[in-house]
Parts: sequence; structure tokens; C-alpha cells
Amino acid sequence: MNQISYFRPLLRESIDRFLSERRNGERNFCNFTSIFCRLLQSLPDPPLEIVWFYSALTFHSLEFSDQEYSKPVLVVKELFQLIVSCSDSCNVNQKMATLAPVMCELYRLVVFDKKELRGEIEDLLEGIVGYISICCGTHFEEEGELESLSSCFEDLVRVWMVKRVGENCDTGKVMRAFFPLLGDGVLGRVCEGCEVGYLAGTIMTEAFLLRLCLKFGSFTLRTEIEEELRNNVVQMINGFRNVYFFDTILRMLLEPMLPVTSLLSIEDEVFLREVLYDAVIMAEYSFLDLQGGVELPSKHLKSLAVTWLLVADNAIRFAREIGDQTKVISYMDAFCESRLSSQLSKWIIGQTGICGQSSKPTIGTPIALIRWILNVEKQGIKVFDCDTYKIYAESIIRKSRKGYELPAIRSDGENLREDYFLYSENESEEDDKLDDDTNMVDSMDVALSTASGLISSGAIDDTRKRKEERMNDSGREVKFTRYEIQEYSVR
Repeated sequence: MNQISYFRPLLRESIDRFLSERRNGERNFCNFTSIFCRLLQSLPDPPLEIVWFYSALTFHSLEFSDQEYSKPVLVVKELFQLIVSCSDSCNVNQKMATLAPVMCELYRLVVFDKKELRGEIEDLLEGIVGYISICCGTHFEEEGELESLSSCFEDLVRVWMVKRVGENCDTGKVMRAFFPLLGDGVLGRVCEGCEVGYLAGTIMTEAFLLRLCLKFGSFTLRTEIEEELRNNVVQMINGFRNVYFFDTILRMLLEPMLPVTSLLSIEDEVFLREVLYDAVIMAEYSFLDLQGGVELPSKHLKSLAVTWLLVADNAIRFAREIGDQTKVISYMDAFCESRLSSQLSKWIIGQTGICGQSSKPTIGTPIALIRWILNVEKQGIKVFDCDTYKIYAESIIRKSRKGYELPAIRSDGENLREDYFLYSENESEEDDKLDDDTNMVDSMDVALSTASGLISSGAIDDTRKRKEERMNDSGREVKFTRYEIQEYSVR
């Protein structure tokens, strides 16, 4: 039995008593504080939940003093120092996860308080980012990252938010207020219950996004902001060196908008999205290198590679929509050279038992790889971790058939430049199958949209429209021609 299971009865009773006394107007929680202080001192590796509850009790005692109103940044700084001290003996992922209340309070200062605090907030945020980089820069094993959050997790969030939300406030709204910089899909997974490692990655992402958003107020010229953002993004990704953090960024880039609309204008959000696409698609990061020559050694890297594949397609379509053909070509070049796409292909080949160079499919575009994965899944080999991603992948194939597809690359590196493809009969059959799948999941669309933030009703509508567009006035199917854009390296 792990530690949190042993202490769960005590923690549950203490949470219930705290919430009850707080509703009755009690402000002094010294009895709780002393008990959990001794508990923390006696545990060499205290569970995240124990650290959270003790720091919440201490913070609420600070919060009701005059200091909250005169020096709000100092209060958050003391909270940060308190959590750092309490989690000193925890593993890296637990240390990162315990910072969630700090990011919540810091975000609140940025959104609701005066601009004269901006300098102090930026200084504190720089310190937090530095702390994360130092912790993640040390070598550590995957200890504790697969440990799931306890059933007390949501109640602990209510302890933190007791002053911010009402007693009967919906749990979803409480979680949204506590994790203000998480996308809907990422937050949904946290609410459903996730591993400590995953939660750690989401908190690091909140610090990452908040720091980037604050940069928009520090410069006047767009060129200055762009240079600063690009440098900061790459530096932080390299500094954090965390697969869960990188995966969270990718998942947010699959959502319709980044969760920064309360901090940035729509125009700035689009600009930040472009910077993030460049960083995750066109740069290679050493912490994603596979160790010991083992191909995709864990399910985390395989899952991350699949998510990266979907984001790569998103990035190409994004660049195409804004009319940046040079960027389209650069993204394609990066995709073809990426270790992630290469390792994902090798993993699939290993699962399918394909042997020999001549048996390997031609895969030089995200769409081609996505189509292959869908075909592999029909053979019973599980590549997508969830049905939501599979449906999202099918919608990508549908979108590609409305316009054009970029060039595939032969195994010898040559572009298939001279080929202008028409749909084959087999592809038409696949179209019909995808149409059937689309109709089947249509009734599930709203639920999936809410749960993941990946698929909107527009995605299903688009597929239906494309099916209709393939029929001419006589009811005969019309085949579209896909054309290609030559790619070249700009790296």
C-alpha cells in the first residue's frame, strides 16, 4: 500500500472539517497546520496531496492578513517558497505538480491586478521558470511519474479555491479556475484522473505560456517580440527537458485556440501559435533522443510521436491558410527529417512485421503516414491511444481530399514530382468507409468535443460537405486531382 492510501482517511476527514469550518466563518486553522507540519517532517518523501493540504492551510492563514492587499506578489512568492520547501524531498514530477496553486495565484495577479505589479510578477515568474529548469536539468529516473492522483484530488482543489468559488460551484468550473491556462482537452484528462507525471507537465506548460504572454507587453515592435518569443520558447523547452511538458504543448496545438485568450488578443494568439509550431516542428530536442538504440522505448514516446504527427499536419495547414508557402515547405522538410516520424514508422513496421525495403510504404507527408496508420489499425494493430485521436485522424484525411496533398518521398530520398494522382477505386472504397464512420460518430461529436477539445462540429460538417461535393448534378462521383508543392530545405 502506498503512502497516500495509508494517509487517505486522515486527509479525507481533515479536508471535510476544513471546508465545514471555513463555511462557518473560521479563519484560524492552527490545529490542522500543526498536525500536517509534523507529518511532513516525519515523511522522507511526502505524497503530493499532503504537501498541498499543508501549504493550502498555511496560505489561507497568510491570505487573510493585510499583506494580501498591500503586497500580493509577496504573498505568492511566500507560497512558492513554502511549496518548494515542503516538496524538497519529493521526486521531480511531484515537485513540478505541487506548483499548481502558485501558477493559479500568479495568473490571477496578471489578469486582475494593476499593471504596476507587472515587473514584480515577471521577476517571480523568472524565478519559477529557473527553478523548474534546475529541477528538470538533473538526471532522474521515471520514479513516481505513473503514480495516479488520489480520489482526494478534486477536494484538495476546492480547499485551494475555497475563497474564490462558492460552496455549490460545479466541479468543472472549480477545476477551470484552478488550472486557468490548460486547454479543454488537457484539463479534461486531468479531471478524469491522470498520473502525477502528466500533471507535472501541465503545470510546466502553464508557467511556459504565462511567461510567453507577458513578453507581449514588453516590446513595441513585432520584430522584437518575435525574436524574443522564439528564443524563449526554444530555451524553455530545452531547459524543462520533459516529455510530458512537450506532449502537453502538442495537445494544446491540436485545439482550436490556445488557452491564452484572457491574456492575448486573437491576433497575438495566432502569432504565438505560429511561433510554437515553428518550435515543435522545425527544431530537434536532445531530451527526445532515444536511449540505448531502443526504438520508442515506452508508450509515452509512441504516444508523443502520434500527437506530433497530427500537429505537423495542423502546422502545414495553418501555414497554407495564412498563405506562407515558404513555411509550408519548411514544415514538410522538417517532417521528413524528424526523428519522431522516423521512429514512429519503424515502430509500426516492427508491429506489422513488414520485411525488406521494397515492402515499406512510401511516406513523405503527415497525411501519408496518417493514412497508413489508419490502414494498420484496420489490421488490428493499436496505434492511436484513444478513439478521439483516430476520429481526428480520419477528419484530417477528409480535409486533404478537398484540396491538395504535398509530395511523398521515395525511400531513396527523391520527390515523386511527376505524379499527379487521381483517386483509385480502392481510395473511393476507403472514402465510403470513412463516410460510414463519420455518420456513425456524428451523434458522439458533441461529447467528444467537450471531452477532448480536438474535434468540433465543423469537422464532421466538413466531411459531410466534402462527400456532397464529390457528387455532380447527375449523381455521379467526381474524382479530384491532388497536386503537389515541391519542397526544399530552408534549415
